[in-house]
Amino acid sequence: MQSEFSHENGMSKAVHSPALGGTPHEASGTQGWLRLALASAILVVGCAHKGDIKQAEAHYKLGYSYLIDQQIQPAFVEFQKAVEFNPGDRDTHYALAHVYFLQQNFSEAERELKRVLKIDDRDAKAWNYLGMVYDAQGRTDLALLQFDHALSLPQYATPELAHYNKGRVYLKKGRPDDALRAFVAAVRVNPSQPYAPAAYEAGRLYLDQGAVKEAIEVFRLAIQQVPNAPEAHLYLAKAYAREGMDKDARESYQKVIELAPGSRWAEEARTQMAQPKR
Repeated sequence: MQSEFSHENGMSKAVHSPALGGTPHEASGTQGWLRLALASAILVVGCAHKGDIKQAEAHYKLGYSYLIDQQIQPAFVEFQKAVEFNPGDRDTHYALAHVYFLQQNFSEAERELKRVLKIDDRDAKAWNYLGMVYDAQGRTDLALLQFDHALSLPQYATPELAHYNKGRVYLKKGRPDDALRAFVAAVRVNPSQPYAPAAYEAGRLYLDQGAVKEAIEVFRLAIQQVPNAPEAHLYLAKAYAREGMDKDARESYQKVIELAPGSRWAEEARTQMAQPKR
């Protein structure tokens, strides 16, 4: 599953596709200095304008810096302080929902997202995240409704995420044809920069259905966006092999070994390369 918070900042392992090398954002060495500066700003602002919006903003920014550094509890504390100073701030409630989701406290995440939507019921990213929460709770039909609602909003900036999340839910429900349509829709949102996790999933489903040419096309799109994803190269190699493109298949298998020599993907690539040609 993928939310805008993790999509924009790379902060949650759970919502990235491991096949595409999704990893948490590595905080730079400036994060400690940033937090020190923000903490100082909170003290200064607090003395001058206690309880005002600037105080809330300072706590929010400090919490955000902790979150980027994957220090979840300090981030949670700062977001709670921010919402005390400004209870009507949409972004803070959204950030709290994200923290609760990371902690697998889905009931609290749901409550925070509903607060966001009470402030602005046209917030498509909140509808998408609410769908993720329902899916995590096993309420898949309700999750699909939230994704569809997000997609119905014309100002949704990242609809590929809701399409992708729909596809993941359809896979869980044993509906691969619907999942494929959702993944393809995610890829087509931005043809010049297709969403790599959706392209990868679409490729696997195409391959399962015997649509090898289509699989090759979308695996290439996935690799175009994330060139160092060994599993995507492995599946592309399999597609090439099924299409009789032996030279391309071998090059892709070799790429898998180059990228992840000790992995199970590399082991499979070596096994495939050792098999005699048909």
